[in-house]
Amino acid sequence: MRNVAWLGHPLTVAAVAVLLLNDHVFKALWPGVVTGKLSDFAGLVVAPPLLNLLVGRPRVAIVLTGAVFTLVKTTAVGAALASQAWTFVWGPSQVLADPTDLVALPCLYAAWWVWNHPDPGAVRLVRALTVVPVTVLAVAATGQYRYSPPGAYAVEVRGVMIVVAVRDGGPSSDGTPTGQASVNGGRSWFHHDPEIPPAARSLACLGNRCYRTVPGRLKVEEYGNDRWTTSWEISPGDQDRLWRAYPPDLPEDAEVVESLGIAVQPVAGGHVVVVANGADGIAVRDVYGVWRRLGWGPLGFDEKSAVSLTAPGRYDASVTTRALLVALAAGLAALAAGLRRLDFTAAALALWAGFWLLVTDTQYRPIFLVLGFYLVGASLTVMIVCAVRNRARPQALAMGVATGPAVYFALMAPYHVWGAGGLSHYWHADVLAGVLGVVACVTGVLLTARAADIIRTSVDRAVPPGHFTLSTESYTFGEVTRPGG
Repeated sequence: MRNVAWLGHPLTVAAVAVLLLNDHVFKALWPGVVTGKLSDFAGLVVAPPLLNLLVGRPRVAIVLTGAVFTLVKTTAVGAALASQAWTFVWGPSQVLADPTDLVALPCLYAAWWVWNHPDPGAVRLVRALTVVPVTVLAVAATGQYRYSPPGAYAVEVRGVMIVVAVRDGGPSSDGTPTGQASVNGGRSWFHHDPEIPPAARSLACLGNRCYRTVPGRLKVEEYGNDRWTTSWEISPGDQDRLWRAYPPDLPEDAEVVESLGIAVQPVAGGHVVVVANGADGIAVRDVYGVWRRLGWGPLGFDEKSAVSLTAPGRYDASVTTRALLVALAAGLAALAAGLRRLDFTAAALALWAGFWLLVTDTQYRPIFLVLGFYLVGASLTVMIVCAVRNRARPQALAMGVATGPAVYFALMAPYHVWGAGGLSHYWHADVLAGVLGVVACVTGVLLTARAADIIRTSVDRAVPPGHFTLSTESYTFGEVTRPGG
């Protein structure tokens, strides 16, 4: 009880409030060093009691929190491992090392002080039970920012200047025209806000030489010798990979990755071609006919900032959420098949519903978070009690529990293979994940049910039915007759 009450201490509750306000309000209003460090200070007060719910040892929780925090903030390996961990669980993520964040480590003493000075009174338990879901939300907070990728959608030649119109998608855009410009034939770029943004044109000509974009593709065709030929293109599979490399915070803010606008500029020695490619930036053909992709650099379009076609593919974070929900459903179905109790099955459904509320409530509505938290806690308690009362066999339980991770890995493996380039199209990963997931789920359920049947049969054979009959017959009219007596 004291482990849970640690979360309900006034200082811990205050740290949770600071985390929520800082990540969801202050960082957006006053971005900088102060708000950046404030989350580290508050997080080191909140993380130990939250971790202690799992390990049950306050000293271990505090030391482990400090060790992991130091490793992540001071080493590239630690930051990479943290990035991989978050990527594996929740989808592509990046954690950056910053040794200056270690200034927050003394806050671990504040967490230790809170543990040694518990808040008296029964109200602390109520406060703790209420703050647990909010604490989890605060620690996992990602801030108030709503990111949507920029998109280059039009190109125009204005004298010696090439102007690319840029769309700043998302709610942060105020509609002001913005863009990038070059005065040296596309070799370097700088920020430029045209008063009148250029219109998107899919065809551009210079004398008898014409270039056009292909709708829906990263592709440019060139007209010469009375026919159109491909001048530059990205394969459909790589195009889909590039589109997924620019994920917005919300699906409706996604920017297309396709050739939208084109322009040709005459220069000394020939001509250059510039193509606006949506979220992927632009493509430039120099006077020698060499094409280059330019991505979104800090000062302007930059070839080094372009996403490499050999980089690991980024799958949407919702993939892991769906995989977790399906894996949990498969594990619960296997357990229900092994125990075969109506009350256990009903509790398993409630557990899945509570977990669904927790992982799908992207708007962080408190009523859903609290309801999901209590559904998970109550249904898990009922399931444990039911399993103990009905003497569920450890072998069947272990097999049922193992079904969940097996299904999760079966679902996620194709996406990791696609990300590494082993599958050419994303939909191949979708199909393969569906097939492997169904096979793993059905196999787990059948094996768990079969294991339970084998165990029941073994128990029945170990004790002959006649033994129970003889024991029953030894009780007559309330008088106990002992064998041999």
